[in-house]
Amino acid sequence: MNPQSAPIAKEESQMRHGSSGNGHAVPPRYLWWLAGGYGVWCSALVVLYALQAIGCTFAWPTDTLRLSLVAVFLAHLAVIGWMWGHVAKALPDPTTGPTGALLRAVIVWTTVTAFVAVVLTFAPPLLLITCI
Repeated sequence: MNPQSAPIAKEESQMRHGSSGNGHAVPPRYLWWLAGGYGVWCSALVVLYALQAIGCTFAWPTDTLRLSLVAVFLAHLAVIGWMWGHVAKALPDPTTGPTGALLRAVIVWTTVTAFVAVVLTFAPPLLLITCI
């Protein structure tokens, strides 16, 4: 084998196997944090609308139903707020290098957008008539 073709063969091998050689491994738990904010949003969607359906079906008093919906809404906001604070305050892991720092920033801003999505999606219906 030609000595000049060895680096080219190594680069081709790395490209085929998905390794660039300069990346840092990021723990899989980071991906759970990435999906966590919108997981809580999904939970809020299911729980709020299920609670409203149950309350309307069983003819709960309007004040009781609205108070229950507000409590569930605030509980989901508290969970996402805690996640936001926890992730934002955590220092970047130096072992993950720039990949981990970028992923951490993406996780923080994804959690922020999930918080805003919960507010924009679920706060306005709380102001409407609960059962028609």
